[in-house]
Amino acid sequence: MASTNEIRHRIAAVEQTSKITGAMEMVSSNRMRRVMSHIEYNKRYFEHIRSSMREILGSSAGITHPYLTARSDERRTYVVITGDKGLCGSYNAAVIALAEQNLEQHPESSLITVGNSGEAHFRRTGRTPDITMLGIVQDPTMKSARRLARELINLYDKNLTDEIHVIYTSFYGATKNKPVEFRLLPIMLHDYEDVSVTQEEHEIIYHPSQQAVFDELVPQYILGLMFGVMVQAYAGEHYSRMNAMHSSTDNANDMLKTLTTQYNLARQSAITNELSEITGAAEILRSGN
Repeated sequence: MASTNEIRHRIAAVEQTSKITGAMEMVSSNRMRRVMSHIEYNKRYFEHIRSSMREILGSSAGITHPYLTARSDERRTYVVITGDKGLCGSYNAAVIALAEQNLEQHPESSLITVGNSGEAHFRRTGRTPDITMLGIVQDPTMKSARRLARELINLYDKNLTDEIHVIYTSFYGATKNKPVEFRLLPIMLHDYEDVSVTQEEHEIIYHPSQQAVFDELVPQYILGLMFGVMVQAYAGEHYSRMNAMHSSTDNANDMLKTLTTQYNLARQSAITNELSEITGAAEILRSGN
């Protein structure tokens, strides 16, 4: 059995760890609650844009746009969104595993990493990302989302890729806190099969034309989608970190109970040994006298 001094030092170390994990859990919880409003607002905005795009595509057969034309899927670009930090359970590992699975199926694909964890992993495994964007996932804003969307649109407009896919962690619906993959470009008509039309088509007047409105909606659709993806990834990271730190704090508390029991047993054993030594010495002295 360890000595009382050793156990006391271990108790102090575990107490410090428990304080740190508890503080990290509180920080992640506050940040997640702060971003929840952005998720709800962005979801409503995104659904409204998708509804408008479906109404235009469904009401007119003459709508054309470069992003509506399917290309060959040989040249794919994967945008992998991970966190900048660890201590968040399997959050980063799950996203990276899904990305590697897709890259294995399409080895000629280009890679864009958003976040330190993904960038460091792919460099460590011998695959250098074609584009790396750091420092934009810790506090997602429309400015950073616009910067990312601009990079993706430029790649597609310059015909450097045929399809753009995004891999991130979803935060609502059946896929909450799970890594998902979806195609950003090109935009297919069947992408809107699940969209419900909120208004009757004859009640809407598009000015100056349906084509002009659709041309304005497409960039906003891409921008809103990327901002929503970044916000969901941010919330998913802190949700995973909050759960991981909560589990760590519980484990630390359980360890403290075990160590406290061991400390009391060691202390009682030391007292018993001291009493035995004192009693034995007294008996020897009494016998000698």
